[in-house]
Amino acid sequence: MLAMGFALGGAAVIYLAVLAVLLRPLAAAPRSWRILAWSGIPLGLGGLGFAARFWHPSAGPYVANRVYPFGGHLNAWAVSFGFTWMAFGLLFTGAAVLASKHPGRMWWTLLFASWILCIWPHGIIAIAFAWNGAHRESLGIYRRWGSDPVGFTTLLSSSLITLWHFGFSIVGFLTTGREVARNR
Repeated sequence: MLAMGFALGGAAVIYLAVLAVLLRPLAAAPRSWRILAWSGIPLGLGGLGFAARFWHPSAGPYVANRVYPFGGHLNAWAVSFGFTWMAFGLLFTGAAVLASKHPGRMWWTLLFASWILCIWPHGIIAIAFAWNGAHRESLGIYRRWGSDPVGFTTLLSSSLITLWHFGFSIVGFLTTGREVARNR
């Protein structure tokens, strides 16, 4: 458990240190690019929370596709996924800051395509659940999870982080896209 705390704490320190470096150029960026850049920050925060939530330390011997230091194979996937979200959020924020210095169609397209490719599987999951996932078993899982104080806090914070990300992404892409189109 101590190793988990050091690993997650170290990742949080790295993430926050790089964000601190980005704050000055971010503050100098035009509002549209600043909004887009801020949309990457909740991805990192959510990724850290995801890694912490799914990390269930396990002792060796480790077996491929079964047991990892993070727990079972699904835990290993989820923890690495959380760290990947942290990295993508940081890169997205940094790229939007850089793009604000030389705004153009290439930068906007790169950011938009990266964002779409990252969000794509989650869109598929959301559509699938809306289409065929609102059955009694799934709803029961969320009800039980939400009735526990920790589960409720996790659901609430995840929802707020998701709203922050999507709200800033949509507004950021629309306003930067309009700016890029106007300056062509």
